[in-house]
Amino acid sequence: MTGVVDWPNASIGPPSADVGHCRANLFPYGPAAVSRFTQAWQDLTGATYNPWADVVTIIGTLDGMREEPPPPAERDVIETVLAQAVTALS
Repeated sequence: MTGVVDWPNASIGPPSADVGHCRANLFPYGPAAVSRFTQAWQDLTGATYNPWADVVTIIGTLDGMREEPPPPAERDVIETVLAQAVTALS
C-alpha cells in the first residue's frame, strides 16, 4: 500500500480524511476489519491516524442514514467508532 484515496470525495485536505472514509466503508465488516486496515495504513505510511476523521466522516453520513439506516450490527460499529474517536479527542 502506498496510499489511500477516496475518489468520490477527492479534495485537498488531510490524508486522514481519506483513511476515515475507507474505515467507514469497512464498518459492515466489524471493528476488527476497521482496526486491521488502520494498523496496516499506519505501519506502511509511518503516519498516525487522527480520530477527528472518524467524527467528520460519520457526521457526514448521518443524513443518508435517516432514509436508509444501517443494520443493527453495523450501527453498533458506527456508534463504537464514534465514541472511541470522541474519547480520544477529548
